[in-house]
Parts: sequence; C-alpha cells; structure tokens
Amino acid sequence: MKNLETKKNKGLKLNFTILILFAIHLFSILIAFKTKDFQVNKYPFARILDSYLAISLFFNPIALSSLVKKVIEIEEKNNMWQMQISLGLKVQKILLNKIKTLSLKILLIQIIEWSLIIFLSSKIKNFNLEIDLIKRIVIYFLTTFSINISMLLLFTIIEIRSKKIYFSLFFSIVGAMSGIITMLTSKFLSQINPFGLFATILNINYVKDGEVFSETLNNINYLTLLISLFYIFLALIYILKNNKFRLSKEV
Repeated sequence: MKNLETKKNKGLKLNFTILILFAIHLFSILIAFKTKDFQVNKYPFARILDSYLAISLFFNPIALSSLVKKVIEIEEKNNMWQMQISLGLKVQKILLNKIKTLSLKILLIQIIEWSLIIFLSSKIKNFNLEIDLIKRIVIYFLTTFSINISMLLLFTIIEIRSKKIYFSLFFSIVGAMSGIITMLTSKFLSQINPFGLFATILNINYVKDGEVFSETLNNINYLTLLISLFYIFLALIYILKNNKFRLSKEV
C-alpha cells in the first residue's frame, strides 16, 4: 500500500508545493531577523516565531488545501477509487494513508523551519535557552503541527464530500480570511476557529507606553494544543465512521 501511494504521488508535484510554502515561511523568518531593532530585541525567538505564525495564518490553509486536492484528485481520475475498492481496499484506509504521507512531509519541513528559527534566534545576545523557553518551543512546535494536521483532515473531509472540483480551494481562502478577521476582532473566535488558531499562539503583546509601544511576552497557551488535538480526533472519527463518500466531482 505504501509503494502504491508513492507511485500515485509521483508527478503531483507535492514537494514543489511544500517547497513554495517553505519559501514563504523562510521569507517571513528572514524579514523578522533583518529588522533594525532585532539585534537588541528582548525576545528574539518570540519575534521570529510570531512572524512565522502570522504568515502561516493565511498561507498554510491554502497550501494544505492544495496538497489534499492533489492527492484526492488522482484517485478520481481513471476510476482509481473503484479499482482499489474492487481489490478489497476501504476508502477510509486509502484516505488515512494519504493523510499519513502528507503529515510526514509537513513534519519534516516544520523541523527544518523551527531549527532555523532557533538557530537565528541564538545569534542574538538576549537569547537564553532556559526551561521556560524550552517549554514554549516544545508546546508551540506540537501545537503548530497539530493545527496543520487538523486542517489537512478538514480539507480531506471537504474533498470527499463536495461536488465541485474547486470548492476546497475556495473554502481555504475564505477560511484563511476568517482567521485574519477573528485575529483582529475576537480572541474567543480565534480560539474556536480552526483557521484562527495560529493567532492564539502569538508570543508578543504590544502595549502602548506613552508615545512608544513596549513588548510583553504572553503566557504559553496550552489550550490551543488541546483544541487542535480535539479537532483531529473529531475529524478522524468522522472519516472512520463515515460510509458515504463522493468519489467524483462536477467540473
């Protein structure tokens, strides 16, 4: 099954899509690193991570939706669904294998990105790898990965339920915009919006002090990790229990 999935993914340019997302993330990381006041910033890791999370808020849903669309679309061509079902494979099993493959790719690229964030942060004299910072790194790395996986699962469900071929891409753009809107309007809505969760783990809060803004470090948000894991659980249950799949789409 693993070899079959690998063969089907050849030519889909999944790695190219991930590389584009990596380039966007890298741009956000370097922008934060190259700001004039970064060398004296009190929270170098938090500053870079916030730039990374802010750009992820908009671009990750679109990129993840594109990845899911590619791996589902290949099954809809040449009656691949029907052929595999006739061989005794269940749709749920096929979907979970696709999610696993994409999740491993996302995990690998995230490890590279976070290693770079930590490396660049360590170049600043105010960077101290203390227990609190290590805890923040671990919790937010897991949270970021969980958010990405929850969106992968959500787009998988949309792909297997929607009639229109481009609906999931449209939905991802609307979702990304909703994430930005809830970030600017309501902490509560950001906390429950699957597309607004990145905004809930931003590290730095800007407080106006006279004519200038001072930076304060937010407490670690553990709740977002729990919520994203809950969304993953719900999505997995839905996929495993659902027996109605739309295996073809209207153009």
